[in-house]
Amino acid sequence: MLTPEKVIEYYFGIITVVGGLSVLLAIKYTLQRWRSFPESGWKVPGFALGILGLVIASVLEAPLLFLKTWIALAFAAGIIEESVKLLPMKFFERSPEWEKWKLVIGAGLFLGVVEGIFYTAGIFALNQPAYLVGVRIVLMGLHAIWAAITIGFLLGERGWKRFAGLAFSMIAHTLYDLPSLAMVDGYSGNVVAYLAGLSTGLLLATPLMAKKAAELAGRLVPKEGEKSDEVRENFEETKENEVTSSP
Repeated sequence: MLTPEKVIEYYFGIITVVGGLSVLLAIKYTLQRWRSFPESGWKVPGFALGILGLVIASVLEAPLLFLKTWIALAFAAGIIEESVKLLPMKFFERSPEWEKWKLVIGAGLFLGVVEGIFYTAGIFALNQPAYLVGVRIVLMGLHAIWAAITIGFLLGERGWKRFAGLAFSMIAHTLYDLPSLAMVDGYSGNVVAYLAGLSTGLLLATPLMAKKAAELAGRLVPKEGEKSDEVRENFEETKENEVTSSP
């Protein structure tokens, strides 16, 4: 019978290998869409809102951390952290949708990087196994990809389907954290293994969701033909109004 500790060792290995490959493939799809959009100054506001999101998330999660309610903390982290990445939607509500898309991904990236730096420092300070650094690096990438999945669906889809990306990101994030926190909470190796299996399944689905989100994001900027048609329609409408209003 596997102990929870042994399951977590295997799980971290899976994250490093499978998660790493999934992140690289998802980044490929996201970057392809990113390069199709105009250049914009996303770095400074993305960094600022990523830091603000991390502060808000830390404050909201702190009571659960102090109370050591680990399972609740996993769910809170998934819901809160994936929500605060959407701060650019509020601060830049008048910006073009493609720019909001970039800013949300930037906020997710910087949130993950800054969080990862703090956790990596803790790994070395507490003399924990060095392979945990690889786990943290994968999570940095996942933070950006989860943000890309969320915003791709949110801006590119219609109706309730708009929230499919956010739901996926919240669930994937929660399941990513659950095996480790379930072990800390004293759950059996079988339970931890089951949760690790669910998390791995979502890691494998992440590139597919990222690809779909990138395709949906392609709707945010009209193609040249569509833009020309829109300009022509507006011109014809203006001309018609001028003729109608003339004496």
